[in-house]
Amino acid sequence: MAIGSFKGLYTFLDIEEIYGIDTSCLRKKVARGKFVIDEDIKKIGTTWIITEQAMVKNFGILKFEEYKDKNLKEKSQMKKINSKKFNKNKKSDSMNEKEEKVNDSWSSGVVKGLELKSFSF
Repeated sequence: MAIGSFKGLYTFLDIEEIYGIDTSCLRKKVARGKFVIDEDIKKIGTTWIITEQAMVKNFGILKFEEYKDKNLKEKSQMKKINSKKFNKNKKSDSMNEKEEKVNDSWSSGVVKGLELKSFSF
C-alpha cells in the first residue's frame, strides 16, 4: 500500500455492501479484539477503515472478487456512456465550425483582400 493512497482501504459500510455483514457486528469484532488496531483497522473520526488484506483474511476472497468484477463492469459501462456523450458533443462542435467557415467571406473566397467592418459605439 502506498503512503497517502486510499487504494486497498475500505470502510465498514463497504464490508456491509460486499459481504452483507452489519456494521454493528464489525464493531463488536473490534471490541473483542478480532482485528489489530492501527495494522488491520483504524478509526478516523467516526469511520472505521480496514485494509484489503485484513478484510480478505477475515471474510474471504470470493465475494470480494465478485464485488471488484461488478465495479469494473460498471466503470467500463460509464466510460462507454461518457465516450458516447463526448462524441455527440464533438460532432455538434464540428457542425458549428463548418457553418462558421461557410459564412466567413474570407474562407469562401468572396473577398480577395482585407475585410473591414465598422462598429458603432
